Amino acid sequence: MISLQEVTKEYAGPLRRAASGRVRALDEVTLHVAPGTALGIVGPNGAGKSTLIRLLLGYLRPSRGRVEIDGLPPRRYVERHGIAYVSELVAIHPTWTVRGALHTFGRLGGLQGVEARARACMERMGIGGVADRRVSSLSKGNLQRLAIAQALLGPRRVMILDEPTSGLDPEWVMRLREVVAEWRREDPLRVLLVASHNLDEVERVADRVLVLEQGRVREVIDLRGRSEAAAAYRLEVEPAEGAPAAVRAAFPDAVPEDGPPFAFRVQAPDLGELNRRVAGLMADGVLVRSLAPERVSLEERYHAARAAGGEARP
Repeated sequence: MISLQEVTKEYAGPLRRAASGRVRALDEVTLHVAPGTALGIVGPNGAGKSTLIRLLLGYLRPSRGRVEIDGLPPRRYVERHGIAYVSELVAIHPTWTVRGALHTFGRLGGLQGVEARARACMERMGIGGVADRRVSSLSKGNLQRLAIAQALLGPRRVMILDEPTSGLDPEWVMRLREVVAEWRREDPLRVLLVASHNLDEVERVADRVLVLEQGRVREVIDLRGRSEAAAAYRLEVEPAEGAPAAVRAAFPDAVPEDGPPFAFRVQAPDLGELNRRVAGLMADGVLVRSLAPERVSLEERYHAARAAGGEARP
């Protein structure tokens, strides 16, 4: 669906000049996003996230390399099909009403049935009660929900969200996840891109996460199937004589865990082998209190990717 092939983007400017006198915002980025993917985009300030988004929206062209969306240059794709987009800084004409803004965006997007679409999106984002208020009078949270509502107006196949939870209270952060999940279910081939500094939220909505630093790909982290081969688990057994020895016999690399006695960190090459070893423990009379996968958070993997400093192939 989305393809970047050795994409470099340079700007002329006084800051961080390269040897050529230009700033390199993206440096030979190669990325492929398949239909049906939710991709998180993370990295420190200045990593190249905003430049990447502008390239995908067709606002910029690469200095070198190729960017395509569904086989088309981004600008041509946007003109033909549109992209749902929420910018980091929401800028909507302050004298428009909420309803008027959605009607205007819908007509500019060439949508049919704009009034019904606007009404449905206002209800979906909980802003129906402020439909006739001017944008200038909205709270930051309501303004952000209006921005998300306009992104939902059209039946787009690609959605780009830049810091989408900015200004939202905890309830609406949670509800936004539900809205995004529903949007994806409506068409399983839709592609979602979420750029954010909030790694916890990215982890909740993304399938894969692109880690950018200094314009280069540090890693593409796959969040699917994280409990597969060689995953670590926390195993706790009922205190009994011989139980620790039995656990070590079944899991030679078992390590005692901090906290209650008879808790261990164990690993197995795959889920089938894990089940067989646990079944063997129980057959030997060891009572298993709990078995839970050890969770490695996106934040930990993000910092590990940055510390490694290498470039992974997407």
